[in-house]
Amino acid sequence: MSIHHTRITGSDYAAMADLVKKYKVTVARHTVEKVRDGYRVDAHASDAQIQALEAAGYTVEHLEDAEAEGKARQREMRDNAGAALSVATATGYLDVSHVEAALATEAAAPNDRFTTLIRLPNETWEQRACHALKIGNGSGPGRTGIYLLGGVHAREWGSPDILINFIQQLTNAYRANTDITIGNRTFTAAQIKSIVDTKDIYVFPQANPDGRHYSMTTEPMWRKNRRPAPAGHTQSQCVGVDVNRNYDFLWNFPKYFDANSPVQNSTDPCDHDVYIGPAAASEPETKNVVWMFDTFPHIRYFVDLHSYSEDILYNWGDDNDQSTDPQMNFQNPAYDGKRGIADDKAYREYIAAEDKKLAVGLANEMRDAIKASRGRVYKTEQSMSLYPTAGTSDDYAFSRHITDAKRAKVFSYTIEWGSPKNPTPFHPPYPEMKQIIDEITSGLLAFCISAN
Repeated sequence: MSIHHTRITGSDYAAMADLVKKYKVTVARHTVEKVRDGYRVDAHASDAQIQALEAAGYTVEHLEDAEAEGKARQREMRDNAGAALSVATATGYLDVSHVEAALATEAAAPNDRFTTLIRLPNETWEQRACHALKIGNGSGPGRTGIYLLGGVHAREWGSPDILINFIQQLTNAYRANTDITIGNRTFTAAQIKSIVDTKDIYVFPQANPDGRHYSMTTEPMWRKNRRPAPAGHTQSQCVGVDVNRNYDFLWNFPKYFDANSPVQNSTDPCDHDVYIGPAAASEPETKNVVWMFDTFPHIRYFVDLHSYSEDILYNWGDDNDQSTDPQMNFQNPAYDGKRGIADDKAYREYIAAEDKKLAVGLANEMRDAIKASRGRVYKTEQSMSLYPTAGTSDDYAFSRHITDAKRAKVFSYTIEWGSPKNPTPFHPPYPEMKQIIDEITSGLLAFCISAN
């Protein structure tokens, strides 16, 4: 199936929502812009979808054949098969084995007592073991836990590279007692020492190695994991679950959302991109992410890296925020069937005003540090936009303290790195990806300094 990177223009905002609800197009939801002829959005669509959209009156601007250009990125991967594990000197994306090797190398550094390799308990469907790395010199009460996640969506190749670079930059500077300078921003040796000596940083860079391997070697636009297809389903798209629709937050979306909501989730196992799985947290990849929260209960901050659209997103993603009616919340069954319509009065998700203020403030810290790298301005936004979501990591993480008061409150974010203007924006050419790696590393360092 050919998938094309496009810009799609519709007559009004409702037409743009129909891209998701009616035409099942993969939309970069935070790229909607007002143009002379209506609204325009960056998207990926198949030949059949493009034909249907044009017949319905949409204007479709073809930018590239994402599959064909993705194959070019795969060839670059093969050309760099012996790439160094140091992201700073690499000339191509790290593959699955590179990421795991880089984690093991950091944990095995001589005389280090501040890095610990963590083996996650659940092997993937293809029997791969996953690891995270803890960075923190010291122990005892009062240490803030910060959890950084990447590699959830298979085709978003750059997220593990960003997090391996973050690890390498942070640990190297701590060992040498040196500054880190990225663009116009310098993180002092004292700030680096403060991060490592007073906080615990948990980095899980490659949550979906099966999907990453498949995307890098076979189908570049693959998004899901590699759960075997259900019995009787032989099409290739019937393999896999979207891990970032599989968390236990409004997972059973038909029950919770308005029937007219353009929520981008699917109960169809053969949906190419957003199948939610047979049950909440059914996937080993999801279980591993959740296990980290359960095992390290002092985690108070969480960032999940995705691509693309140059956004820093805070809760919630299921509906617009409100801070006036605490009873209007995701646990209240009185609102079942009313969620997920933007800017209506039937439902809005509650967030305390002081929580939203803190969430936006930390997002802006990341935004400013990213800008200092090379001038790119990421937007700070609520996750809810053109279409709502359910079963995502950031909303699940923030909801944990609401569903169980004994759990810590976890301020949660999604960073959508990379510009829609990049070729193959889910996995841009590596010279551009290196620039993105620097800017997001800068944002994460600023976040770790400010999150207390």
